Amino acid sequence: MKRFAMMAGLAATLCGAMAVAQPASNADAVPINAIQVIGTHNSYAIPADPRVMALMAPRLSAFMASMNDMMLPAQRAQMLDEHPGRLTDMAVSLDYVQMPLQAQLRSGVRSIEIDLQPDPAGGAYADPLPYRQLRAQGVTDLAPIYRDELAKPGMKVLHVADLDFRSQCPTFRHCLTLMKQWSDATPNHSPVFVLLEPKLSGLDKAIPGATQIPPFDKAAFDEVDDSIRSILGRDKLFTPDDLRGDLPTLEAAALAKRWPTLGQARGKFLFLFLVPGMNLKAFAPYLDGRPSLQGRAAFVQGQAGMAHTAFMLFDNALTRGAEIGDAVRKGYLVRTRADIDTVDARDGSGQRRDAALASGAQIISTDYLTAPNIYANDYHLAPFAQGWRCNRLVYRCSSVP
Repeated sequence: MKRFAMMAGLAATLCGAMAVAQPASNADAVPINAIQVIGTHNSYAIPADPRVMALMAPRLSAFMASMNDMMLPAQRAQMLDEHPGRLTDMAVSLDYVQMPLQAQLRSGVRSIEIDLQPDPAGGAYADPLPYRQLRAQGVTDLAPIYRDELAKPGMKVLHVADLDFRSQCPTFRHCLTLMKQWSDATPNHSPVFVLLEPKLSGLDKAIPGATQIPPFDKAAFDEVDDSIRSILGRDKLFTPDDLRGDLPTLEAAALAKRWPTLGQARGKFLFLFLVPGMNLKAFAPYLDGRPSLQGRAAFVQGQAGMAHTAFMLFDNALTRGAEIGDAVRKGYLVRTRADIDTVDARDGSGQRRDAALASGAQIISTDYLTAPNIYANDYHLAPFAQGWRCNRLVYRCSSVP
């Protein structure tokens, strides 16, 4: 009897330790850390007016080249790993076209990326420097931007002020409204991972007269949270508090794999802050007094050993594949990219894409959802049917439809 009890206890221990690896009776039993989704990069973007790129890109490319010359070897290697296109020609690096945001979601995209630019007074981005300069040259048919929305106070959505600033939804609240409209019309959708990148600087150090970006301060971070809650509603969110529960830190909850199942996460959004350059000092207003993001609407990119870490970023799966797999197996969410700076699509190479898929990263971003792409080759990464697929790195998927 004692031997039986010991065996039963051992079996229970093993089953608990291997919970993520057990086959599901149905798809909704799969935890969301054991799925993979396809997302888009700069999901809101509309191509810049070609005359803006002709005017501004050479100036910025020259600045980037001079910065590269001043980098230490280790910094240069890191830049090359993150940007294999070297950012020496910004017009080339930004040459992609995204379909309308709601169409992306309808097609099965389950991760979107939004760049956030503070604008507490309104109007900071309503009359970009190149538009002023081109008008002075007599140009009258510039590609339209949403001037009325841009003139109002509130968080704006655009990639790079004075360079790549055209947007399908120029305000954060506008983008959130598009998401909610789609979600309300598709109430049982699989979870959507929304990547948020706060812009901490502009081009003013490189180009005289360029916009000075307002600081991303506590009021800006609070505006992000308030907008998410007021537009989407609490019932459509999975937040850090939901994951942490009664555990001491958010990281402890991620390592305990306390992520919800697909069924529990249907109809919900997870917001994930990217940390440019891992500059966590810039996130002090968001983390101060909330080391595990208590009461916050969004997760924040981190590293192992940080109390708030449940989400990591490794953009280049060709060089970081082992790290991605290790993080995913431990219980973190990871985002990687199938293509970077248009290099892979221009070359028609699926090597990085295939490495991203094989890495086990839950979120894989692309700029090319369909083929032929804008370079007239077959490179692309289509969304998965139903918006997700089972992640074979951490789950036995044979019984999952």
